[in-house]
Amino acid sequence: MNRFEANDIALARRMELTERIKRFIDGADVSVESARLIEAGLDDAFPDNDWIADKVLMLASYRPGGGPSLVDEHQVRAGLEKVLLRLR
Repeated sequence: MNRFEANDIALARRMELTERIKRFIDGADVSVESARLIEAGLDDAFPDNDWIADKVLMLASYRPGGGPSLVDEHQVRAGLEKVLLRLR
């Protein structure tokens, strides 16, 4: 694989991650599975970024409806809106 192909793959992953985040924010897919895929995508794309690591932790604590020591979809949406601004 040459560096151009690697860039194409990275761009495709970032676009897919961005679309997943948009679907979560829009309420189209607020499932735990979606949150886990976003969590993994952010962790892979930004392994050394502490700010992103905080958002990954937020996603790991997500459950629809929230609960003790958990975050709900409204909290995740707010966090992902900030992430989306950084991805653009």
